[in-house]
Amino acid sequence: MRGYRYIAAVLMAAGAVVLMNGCGSAKKASDGASSVSTAENRMEESNSAAKEESIDTEETKASEAISKENDSGHAVLDEAASKEKNNEKAALPAYEYPGPELYYTVLYDYMAKELGQYFDAADVGIPCPVIIYEDERNKEDIRVYGDFQFYNYSLDSDTLKTESGGSFPGCIHIKSTDSGYEVTGFDRVEDGSGFTTSAKKIFGSHYDAYISRDEKEAEKTRAQIIANYVAANGLGITQYQDYGWDPVKLPEENIDSFYSNLDG
Repeated sequence: MRGYRYIAAVLMAAGAVVLMNGCGSAKKASDGASSVSTAENRMEESNSAAKEESIDTEETKASEAISKENDSGHAVLDEAASKEKNNEKAALPAYEYPGPELYYTVLYDYMAKELGQYFDAADVGIPCPVIIYEDERNKEDIRVYGDFQFYNYSLDSDTLKTESGGSFPGCIHIKSTDSGYEVTGFDRVEDGSGFTTSAKKIFGSHYDAYISRDEKEAEKTRAQIIANYVAANGLGITQYQDYGWDPVKLPEENIDSFYSNLDG
């Protein structure tokens, strides 16, 4: 019996050792599991932080892209607005005869409408009558002999640049009425081979004055008409320029003395 008890005691002791070792292993396993869990948590937290950082970065990039796009859009709009504003500034008033004489008002208006129709419009069209002779003896048929010119200009800074225009020599007929004046006709010199014959017929005794007219004086007349237009409208234009030629400086305005008074 004592032998059995001894064996049993030994077995029980061995079981206790095994149990103790088992508990130790369980504890170690538990500690290992806890360690793994902690590492996994840390990895998840790290990944989560990385994802959040990535999302924040992408959102920041997207925001910056939108901002740049908006800035670019604003830049385009600002540029368009600036161009529109400049165009508004560049807009020129239509030409109106600046002198006090109704007679010339009618003449210039007629030239602008009749001659201007043959050219593409620009910023402003300005008539330029280079008058050779005026016959006022018959108020029912006032005859104005001359080289009637018309020019379209575009504004470039302080310069009027000629875009189109032409010369129409002949005789304009004007009638005096109770309400003022009206143009009743325009005899034009023919182009080409019929030029000389028609010019002699229309100008008559004034043909020599027409054919020998001073072109430099005619250009001075043109410059003066432009200068008076500029002064009448308070514009900052200082010169005009034909294509391929040097700019021509404008003279001082002389609205009060440049035009004759034909009402008297």
